[in-house]
Amino acid sequence: MLTIENSFLVDKSAREIFGLFNQIDKLAWAFPTVSRVDVIDADHVNLGVVLKMGLLPLDNNLSLEITERTPSKRLVAEGIAIPGKGLAGAARIADKEASTRISMVLDLEELDGQKTRIRYTITADASGNLKRIYDAIIKGQRTKLESEFIHNVSDILGVPIFEERGCGSPD
Repeated sequence: MLTIENSFLVDKSAREIFGLFNQIDKLAWAFPTVSRVDVIDADHVNLGVVLKMGLLPLDNNLSLEITERTPSKRLVAEGIAIPGKGLAGAARIADKEASTRISMVLDLEELDGQKTRIRYTITADASGNLKRIYDAIIKGQRTKLESEFIHNVSDILGVPIFEERGCGSPD
């Protein structure tokens, strides 16, 4: 299982941050490599996600659901990614059950009225042939994907963010 954890500081209140990420379309665009967002309702969204292994695209269709909301404190989203075309599709042909369970947890800690610490954990648990493919991709792109996530969050919030630490698990 791939786990990415980090925390950063933002010059916004926890209430403002939660208000933005409580909108599932905003939350969806935080994920790196998102190419398409189709909002189903306030709790469900379908995403197109494309990673590249060299020149080969690895696209997935991710169904994501907000499963926990604790206003101004915590937001949890979970979903399943099913391989689409390209390399992911080839993996699915060889392994009909190939899928990836995705989760994202955002914990907000207000430090004062206008500064908040955001802690996040993203996990991706692939099965079958997909696990080997993702492991190969992530080894080469992990730093880029983490940076892209932080950049996307900064864009969504409309303010710079200050990374505290990276503590991702390489497994």
